[in-house]
Amino acid sequence: VCAPKLTRSIVQSDYVTGGCFQLDANLQDPKAFQSSMSFCQDIPEAAKSIDLRHCTIGATVGHHPRSPNSLFMGGPYFYYAKGMGAILDTEKFSRTQTSRENIPPNTLLGSALDVSDRIFAPQYGPDPPVYVAYGGPGVPVTANEAKDVGTGIVLIYHSSDVDSGTDLNPVIQINGNQFASRFGHAVLLVDINNDGWEDLIVGAPYQEIEAVAGGQPQYGAVFVFTNRQGQFPQPFSHQSGFEPFTYENHQMLFPPDKQECEADSLSGYGATLAELGDINHDGFQDFAVGAPYATGGGMVFVYHGSRTGRIGLPAQVICTPKLATNVPLRGLGFAVGLKGLDLDGNGYADLALGAPLSDAVVVLRTRPIIKFKVHLVLPDGSTRIPSNLDSLPDCTAEASNLPGYMAPKVRCLNTKIFMTYTSVDGKPCKPDVRYRATVLLKSDPPTPWLRELWEEIPAGSEEITTQPKDSTCGSHGFVSLASSTLFHDLSIVPVSFIGERSVKDYADQADRFFTVNRSASSAAVNSPGGYLPIDLEATCRERMEDRSYKYPVELDQGTAKTVRIVFRDTKLVDQTSPVQIGVRWVADLPVPYPTAGVMDQFPISNPRENSQLIKLNFDNDCTVRTCCPRLAVTYEFEVSRDKHGPVVYVGDDKAQTITVKVTVTNIGTDPAFMTSLVSTYPPTLLELDPTLGPGLNVAPNAASCSLANPLIPGESQKCLLRWLVVAHQLTVQMAQFSVNSTIITGAASPVEVHGSPTHELRVNVKMVVNVSVTGTVEPNTVYFSGNASDGIKSISAENQIGDSRLLIKFTVRNLRNHSLIPASRLIVDWPYEIAGDIKESHGKYLLYLLDNPSVVQHQFSIPGEKETNTTSVVCDSRALKRLVNPHNYRIFKFLRPSSDSVPVNLGRVDFPSSHPSAYPPLSPNKMSQEVPGRNEDSDKQQKRLMTTVSCYNGQLRCVPITCDLGKLSHKAGPITLEFIARLWDNTMRQDFKDFFLTKLRLSATWRADVKYGIDLGDADHTQETIELSIFNNLEPKPIVPKYTALYIALAVFGGAVVLAIIVIILKKAGFFKRKRFLRKPKQDNTDASKPLDPAAAKPTTTSASTTQYSRQPAVRTRGYQAGTMSMTSSQAGGPLDEGPVTQPAVSARVFTFEEPSGRFSRRIESAAY
Repeated sequence: VCAPKLTRSIVQSDYVTGGCFQLDANLQDPKAFQSSMSFCQDIPEAAKSIDLRHCTIGATVGHHPRSPNSLFMGGPYFYYAKGMGAILDTEKFSRTQTSRENIPPNTLLGSALDVSDRIFAPQYGPDPPVYVAYGGPGVPVTANEAKDVGTGIVLIYHSSDVDSGTDLNPVIQINGNQFASRFGHAVLLVDINNDGWEDLIVGAPYQEIEAVAGGQPQYGAVFVFTNRQGQFPQPFSHQSGFEPFTYENHQMLFPPDKQECEADSLSGYGATLAELGDINHDGFQDFAVGAPYATGGGMVFVYHGSRTGRIGLPAQVICTPKLATNVPLRGLGFAVGLKGLDLDGNGYADLALGAPLSDAVVVLRTRPIIKFKVHLVLPDGSTRIPSNLDSLPDCTAEASNLPGYMAPKVRCLNTKIFMTYTSVDGKPCKPDVRYRATVLLKSDPPTPWLRELWEEIPAGSEEITTQPKDSTCGSHGFVSLASSTLFHDLSIVPVSFIGERSVKDYADQADRFFTVNRSASSAAVNSPGGYLPIDLEATCRERMEDRSYKYPVELDQGTAKTVRIVFRDTKLVDQTSPVQIGVRWVADLPVPYPTAGVMDQFPISNPRENSQLIKLNFDNDCTVRTCCPRLAVTYEFEVSRDKHGPVVYVGDDKAQTITVKVTVTNIGTDPAFMTSLVSTYPPTLLELDPTLGPGLNVAPNAASCSLANPLIPGESQKCLLRWLVVAHQLTVQMAQFSVNSTIITGAASPVEVHGSPTHELRVNVKMVVNVSVTGTVEPNTVYFSGNASDGIKSISAENQIGDSRLLIKFTVRNLRNHSLIPASRLIVDWPYEIAGDIKESHGKYLLYLLDNPSVVQHQFSIPGEKETNTTSVVCDSRALKRLVNPHNYRIFKFLRPSSDSVPVNLGRVDFPSSHPSAYPPLSPNKMSQEVPGRNEDSDKQQKRLMTTVSCYNGQLRCVPITCDLGKLSHKAGPITLEFIARLWDNTMRQDFKDFFLTKLRLSATWRADVKYGIDLGDADHTQETIELSIFNNLEPKPIVPKYTALYIALAVFGGAVVLAIIVIILKKAGFFKRKRFLRKPKQDNTDASKPLDPAAAKPTTTSASTTQYSRQPAVRTRGYQAGTMSMTSSQAGGPLDEGPVTQPAVSARVFTFEEPSGRFSRRIESAAY
């Protein structure tokens, strides 16, 4: 007995040394092992550090019979919680301990231990050495960059090194694979596969298990390392460097999902490991795993060993709700013990469970095991079925309620079923004791349903197979035409039972037949056939009597019941293999009460042996020897074809058929049983011709034509299957389908085939359509002019983008009568930008889309009601979001051209799979050519160029606008998509100013969005391209003459000559001679500063008929003041007021200007005639 928290006080310091004591046979008079308490005291620095005075020796303890004087102990908190393992020799009072080297702090080595002498073989002598395994699950409290620190560790030491006088070093080291998983919290050495070598089991209660989709992660796992010594003919010693435990040969266990007691995510699964012995007497050691922190008070899982060493699901789950106790249990499974000890002497090991949080120990006694067996025989006691199945009674009417395929005539076989039991220990049973049981029958059961996955099934043995027979056929040219897999894929059930229930209807009641792994019940859901439940009474049958029975006496005891086996189609029954019937049962056994003294009266059935496979053989030679038939197979097909091969047309009113013909001849000497043609086909497209007769459709997607059962040597049989093409009713789209035809025979017969036993007819599915796409652009001719400007920043409304507002229309029509295309799409290649600099991510705008497209689509009109335009057209919102008015310019809504158009719906619309996903690469150079067809009166010297731009010549950056048109039919009429855009004039001015004409090509492509092929003649799509002519209306620059300098010199010279001539002429004419006037003296010198006489301004008449006017002007001119101005007019004929003037008159005006100072005056006279 050990006390790990034993404390001793030395020199006013407390040492948590721990220690162990020895008790006498009466568990009295404890004697302390003093050497076990001195490990802490022997540390020199212990007096200075409290962490060195905390050792907890005896936290774990172990003993082994081969080393009776050795006591193995663990101290997980020794030396800064590095931990230690100690071995104490109780006879010599010597001790040794594990080395502290390479052990990081907080490793907690010694938290678990176990001892074994069957890990390594001895190096010398026959006695195997003893080894001790210590677990260290600790996690460091500070950062440590060393590898594998904190993942947990298990170290195995050789105990014979105790007398060496040095610390022990490990011979095996196994690290955990996940940080903080507490790998090594529990350690167990036990032989689970009975190979003579003990295997290592390690608990990791905080190992994180990856969660399934939508679930929470689970914690807790158990690692099972199978000892590799059994794989070699000669065992190895530890000096050889051999590693018996590796991750290459390990298995990880965790709680199952479906069980009666659900374990939560932090149950502590793996915190406890305990050896149980062979509790079910199957020859393999068993063990238990504790989960003390599970919801409800804790759980314990019981696992059975196996021959392969692979551990499957737990055989039993013990949880607190199942235990009838007076006090509630908490922490159940914190300790699990007894190691195979039989407390009540019934020959079965018992189990003790500790619940420390409730201060309780629960002792569970093991019940004796009995073995049940189900027998199915014919009424005469035999197990052989007659080979002529057509001689069996007709039960077509009785089997009419069974679901699934049945031939026109159904045959039944009457059998008897009964149940017996025996003891697994060889003890005699009481004939008068019977046990009730419910039996569940299923024909041709799947392996998981039958075995319940108790242990992992080795590769290659997933399916239940019959015992192989000696083959005399050889291997050359022989193939297996097995029918079992084909029948399973088609859910064809050749054999069933009268009164059976479907698997789905009986699923809830079937769960109780699966003791732990409830998920194994679902394995039958996907398998053909149903369930037949029967209530039986199991009678006692001794083992030796079982072998001597020929006629079962149980048939006369009244415990047998009748089971009617149904052969749904005698031609599809494989007579080379036995009929396999799976059986599961649940026995109604008496339950012991707590005060029961003897457990022999309360037996239990082994939960791993509540299933059985029954086989009934046929009465023919091929069941006892291997028959080797030789078959010659030829196929013929009748189907319409085109240049690509076989084809059927969807939506075609013409009758179309597909015919498969096969001829099979037995050219060997052995019969070929169950020789049939099975063809699979798509039922949505093909329908079996009903004129061929009933019984051919064995499944919704398969047809069978029986050739013979058996096909005797020398016999030849033909078979024909024909399908009608129901293409006009196609609901599932497909581009191609196959009619797979196979010749099948008995599963156990290797067959030599001349020709191909299988054939795949691949047929293309196409639709003949006639769809047109037309397009227009209004106007189709535009002009650009003006000066280049800062286009984007200076624009606020659409009219500032350009003068040309365009209406682009694309119309799609289905021109084929009685044609409906389920789904189609129109892809409009929108010329968003010009190529420009191809190194840049964007170019300059070309066509600026003003608004989302609209659609004109008139559905069927009802007479008397107004025709309305409603649409189901959906355009790709991603493309339109990028293209439609990205700068939010003001758009003139009143300019919408079509009054009956409605906006399209927006959504995510992808490309059809057949449409190219990218445009050709951009080109930096424009392609140019001369404008053809120049007028005769045009200026020939001015060179006019034109260019063509489109999305497919590398000149434009285009964005595809994909629109889902939905169903397209002839009756529904056309669908017109309208796009409103502006031509970006500034781009034309800057990048196309050198071109007189620019042709912009816009294209739209129609494609059917279906999986089958489209026949549009030589193409599978329709494309329309429209053209917009853009003319350059900018003023052309004047043409510069060729000899400009010469022309200028000649002009200057000519001008100089003309000027010289003019000067000469003027000189000759006297133009340059000036006329000189005589200056007269002043007659009046009036002071301008004096006031004028008003009378002086009046005119006077002289004798010379001269009229004079005089005045004193007050106007200054050029610094002078006008003095007196007088004018005299003379006429011949009298004064001015006399008669008309008949004589020429001479008038004279005299202007006199006088300086205000009066210094001088000037008189100017002028005469006019």
